[in-house]
Amino acid sequence: MPSYESKNTVAYTEHYKESCFKAWYSAGRPDKVPQILEVIPDDEYGRKPNTRLLPLWRDELGWDVRADELDARANAVVDDEMVNIRVMMLKEHASRGRELGVKGMEYLREHDFDTSASAVSAIFRGSELERTSRGISERLISLLKMPDDKLTEEVQKLLDEASNSGEIIDVADVEEGEDGS
Repeated sequence: MPSYESKNTVAYTEHYKESCFKAWYSAGRPDKVPQILEVIPDDEYGRKPNTRLLPLWRDELGWDVRADELDARANAVVDDEMVNIRVMMLKEHASRGRELGVKGMEYLREHDFDTSASAVSAIFRGSELERTSRGISERLISLLKMPDDKLTEEVQKLLDEASNSGEIIDVADVEEGEDGS
């Protein structure tokens, strides 16, 4: 008579399933089950789910939807960082423009007017650089803080102004969801 060992079946924990999702997502969202099996960890019993269970988890637990949401959040963070870098650069330009204007004024105060063409030029260029850089950075900050409905309203206002001026605007209508949202 054959001897059979008594085996207890232990379900995978929610914590383990979450670990599998994180490993899958961190590995770049591989599509093929063998690739997923390579990147997911063993559970506390040294097991991995079988090739039928993984696709089931992926569907039932909404791995792709969650991953899309995480990707969108990551893209938003990257976009915000790029805007912040741009704002910092413009603030730096404004600061340099102010410094250039101050140096030009100092030169004019200390020297005769006949030799001051470059100082006058520095004052004007510095003032212009400071004015344009401060204006752009402040406008970017205000646009970033606008709620979507106000931002849409602002864009529509600018489009109306441009169309009234006879300016040609290169745009196209986009169906809802066609842009990936």
